[in-house]
This record gives sequence, C-alpha cells and structure tokens, in this order.
Amino acid sequence: MKKFKNKDDLLEYAKKAESLTFGNIDKTDRIKNNRAKGGLGQIIEESYFGYEINSDKEADFKNLGIELKVTPIRELKNGMISAKERLVLNIINYQTEHLQTFYSSSFWNKNAELLIMFYLWRDYWKRHEYPIVKSILHYFDEKDLQIIRQDWNKIVDKIKKGKAHELSEGDTNYLGAVTKGASSKTLRSQPFNDIKAKQRAFSLKQSYMTALVRKIITNKDLSKATNEKVRNKKLKTYKSIIDNNNILEHQTFDDYIISQFDSYINLTRNELITKLNIK
Repeated sequence: MKKFKNKDDLLEYAKKAESLTFGNIDKTDRIKNNRAKGGLGQIIEESYFGYEINSDKEADFKNLGIELKVTPIRELKNGMISAKERLVLNIINYQTEHLQTFYSSSFWNKNAELLIMFYLWRDYWKRHEYPIVKSILHYFDEKDLQIIRQDWNKIVDKIKKGKAHELSEGDTNYLGAVTKGASSKTLRSQPFNDIKAKQRAFSLKQSYMTALVRKIITNKDLSKATNEKVRNKKLKTYKSIIDNNNILEHQTFDDYIISQFDSYINLTRNELITKLNIK
C-alpha cells in the first residue's frame, strides 16, 4: 500500500488520477473479468492506491484519518451537473451507535474527513471509459455539520425508541439511513425491540452531493477529463437557505423552514400577492 506523509501528499497523488479512465487505472482486470460488482471504488483502492479491499471500521488512510470514496456525477439535459446517486458511508450498528455521542460515533470516526474522487458517468459509455473528473478532501463546514448532527440524532433517537425497523431516508435532510444489503432484505437485531430491522448505512443524500458537486466541479473540469471543448453553459449558483450559523443552535432545520411560512398563514390571495410583490 502506498504511504502518504500528510493530507496534501495524499490529495496531490489523488489528483494525478484526474482525466484517467477506470480502464487506464485497472491493473487486475476487475472490469474485464466483471469482478467490480461491488463498486468501481474497488479498482481505485486496489489498483491506484495499492491496498487490499476491506471493510475495516477505521478510515482507509488510518494514519491520516481519511476515508476514500469514489462516486459518479452526470450531466443533465439542461447542461447542469448533478450527483448521480447518494454517497453510501458505513453500516449502522444498532447495538452500539446509540451508546455514542455524535463525535464518538462510528459515522464521525469513519467519515469526518473524506477523500472523494468523482467520475463522469454517461449511459452510452462502458465502465472502463468513465474518467475521473475531480478529487477533493471534504470537510463538513459548520452550517452543514449542524444539520448533519440533527439528522444523526433523529436516526439514533429512533434506535433508542426501538424503532430501527421504521427508519426511513425521509426522516432526515442531509444524512440518511439507506438500506444496505442483498435486495435490501438483510436484517439485523436492534437493542430495544425483538423486531428485526433492515440493515442500513449512513449516507449523504443525493441532494447534498449535488450541491457539493455544483460547488466544486466546473465545466472546465469536465472538458479536461473528456477532451471535449469547454461548454458555454454556465452552472447556476444557489443561495443558502440559512445564512446565519447561530439559527440552528436554537431550533432544528425543519422547524426553521416551517417558521419561514408563519407570516403567510391566513393571508388572502391579494394579500399574498402584495406581500410577495408578484406582478
């Protein structure tokens, strides 16, 4: 396994993969022999970074405390870039996760810092043609972290109430609890109820990943990776719903969003038009 002195050293090496395809990187013919069903990330782990595929509880780069994730992006018909899917993280252990605080949790210990390598997916390409577009070291900023802490607490609260079998991705905003296992039928015991619960993993939702992608990936990145001309379409930028970190110290994200509609309750149509300055 290749060793890295520090985080900058790791990121510099990861960036050397940008514009390479999985066919360029694969040294063990995983794609050719159809042995990459577990994810193209296995090719990056094995052939690029040179370490054995594992399911360790610790981060992939243990000495740096950084977990490796490889995930696809795609281009929409309107020219926008989007995350193709959620980013699946570590399995939730119902028996132990509820015993932890957020900062001692398996989620935080495994995913506080991520090396994310994005590749471009197109439906008419074969897997060996997908190129690596961008590599970043990802840290949660304080605003996102406040919402993610609230999401983690919602998940753990259900476990504590013996309702792990009722967990749903719809419960939370950024950090989800996605089913994980063969046909989503893998079951696990939970500590406060005899009912078996579906095996789930923490995940960063597709909407969160799309916002991240649009923040850090440009059309020039795509052009470099695909050897195509720079697209003229500009990526849209979005204003954050919450512009003050202190807001979430006193209420949940959900409560804040609902509160924004309070002043519109019971208004007539004409009053609403006037208030919203609709012409």
